[in-house]
Amino acid sequence: MYTFKPFVFTKHKANGPERPPKARSGHRIACDHRNLYSYGGFNPCVADTDPDMRDDQTWFASKPLFKELWRFNLVSERWKRLPGQENMPNELASNAMILCGNALMVYGGTGVPFGESCSNQLYVCNVDDGAMKVVPATGELPEPQYGQALVCHDSYLYTVGGTTGYEYTCDIHRFDLRKGVWEIVYICSGRDESEPRGRYRHELAFDGKMIYVLGGGTSTESYGFAEIPAFDLKTNKWRTLNTHGDTDTMVPAPRRCHGSVQYTDEKSGVTSVVISGGYNGDWVFSDVWRLNLNTLQWTRLRECILPCPVYFHSAALTPEGRMYIFGGIVKINNKIQRTNAVHSAWLTIPKLSEICWQALNYYFPHLKDSSPDKLLHMGIPLKFVQKFDFYDWHRSTN
Repeated sequence: MYTFKPFVFTKHKANGPERPPKARSGHRIACDHRNLYSYGGFNPCVADTDPDMRDDQTWFASKPLFKELWRFNLVSERWKRLPGQENMPNELASNAMILCGNALMVYGGTGVPFGESCSNQLYVCNVDDGAMKVVPATGELPEPQYGQALVCHDSYLYTVGGTTGYEYTCDIHRFDLRKGVWEIVYICSGRDESEPRGRYRHELAFDGKMIYVLGGGTSTESYGFAEIPAFDLKTNKWRTLNTHGDTDTMVPAPRRCHGSVQYTDEKSGVTSVVISGGYNGDWVFSDVWRLNLNTLQWTRLRECILPCPVYFHSAALTPEGRMYIFGGIVKINNKIQRTNAVHSAWLTIPKLSEICWQALNYYFPHLKDSSPDKLLHMGIPLKFVQKFDFYDWHRSTN
């Protein structure tokens, strides 16, 4: 029987005629109500003789980087590779990416060898058709880097940290999305003892007032979570915040290259951030932790354990509260390899209608093969029918 189980990972098997993406690391994902989107990535282990790649001219031009944008429907579990490769940059690893409406904003990144070619251009990609465009920019552009992280707030896009491959920063710049102008917010110069150390492959949380920097590191070092650097947008100053564990646990071990998602509980108003996996130079992690931004308390989600230790993966959250994790470098039987697996776990309790929808798909897996008219005739609500792959039909009804 179907049982709704929060904090338990489910593996998603790819369906449909199109092959799934190849295993990769250093990519980025985002989720909306309907799809998971995966951009870029890196895999030096794909052979030229791989039957899936022999006729892929885009791959041969960009290898070992993936000049690809993929869409994974969360109901049908079908992958679809979107067009638009001709306008994608060559810097396709460790970009920063966020989803706003139906547009992916992609910034920064590196080509191969890492650090030899970095980007400071902002791209906007339409997730319906894959069309990708450079966003014209003026002002004081950040230095080309990779491994930075983004926050969007009040028509500004903030970028924090990153590396050239040689130097690491925790500088903050912002891009005015209305005017197309870059501005310097804060350059770490050592004038304030609260300034954080430079880093890459960290993650950010944001509560509307402060930007919290979670972990990250350099090629030789990983930063911890007992003390979290936080930037106050009102005072334009850095602060160092002390966190604590609950009665049973301490705080996460230092790490970089981990996943992170954020959500706010509608009833309590509490904002939480959840980190998963990561790497400290010696150890690959499989643990999952939640930080309450109101109390700065960490809780280890002991029942929520990644299927394999993983890093250089990417995590995203659906609006309903389901966390998806795709790809990365996994450690299985002491062997390190890349993966293209998709796993998910519920972090919140969704509406009862959503749970019923999950149960319906469990008992009737062939629903995904029905036409929208048939689904509606069966009595399935429109909002759930629109979660399928019927993009042309969906646009015609709006």
